[in-house]
Amino acid sequence: MGQTGSRPDTSVSSKAGCPVPHDSITATSSPQIAAPCPIDHNPRSTTAQCPIDHKSPPKAAQCPIDHDAVNPLNHMPTLTQTPAQNQSVTLPTDRTESSIPRDGQAKWEYPSPQQFYNALVRKGWETPEEHVETMVEIHNFLNEEAWGEVLKWERRHNRSVPYSLKNFLSLKNAFLAMMICN
Repeated sequence: MGQTGSRPDTSVSSKAGCPVPHDSITATSSPQIAAPCPIDHNPRSTTAQCPIDHKSPPKAAQCPIDHDAVNPLNHMPTLTQTPAQNQSVTLPTDRTESSIPRDGQAKWEYPSPQQFYNALVRKGWETPEEHVETMVEIHNFLNEEAWGEVLKWERRHNRSVPYSLKNFLSLKNAFLAMMICN
């Protein structure tokens, strides 16, 4: 350390380049018990090996969503109403109907607090269970207000056409709402 460079001590010349002076070990130890050298002198493979097993083909990544079970209208899987694992609060399972028209006479339904919580758990979000009902109310309110703003915008151009929200479309990482005129 310091001003001088470190270099190995070449004055000790013992078997196989071992830095332990074997002569002093045998001379100081009792004649009945010979102390072994603390360094393993058994040669091992000196070639570096990759820790990954390349003999078996890698497993292809699989999407965790069953695409056959995805609703084509909102591109969401069917949301379960059963409580999540380790859930301690019982959440309501009733869904609220939206004022947003879907097709004809049908309207969109908002997820129940239980479905909302299950979706957050599935996505890995840590969510305080006691606040989920309030979160759903805020979610629903914001959707209703956003739909009102869409209608204001569209009615500037055509006041007589009734509008409905046909579906949600996913383009890469952006979700878009597709609107149609009835």
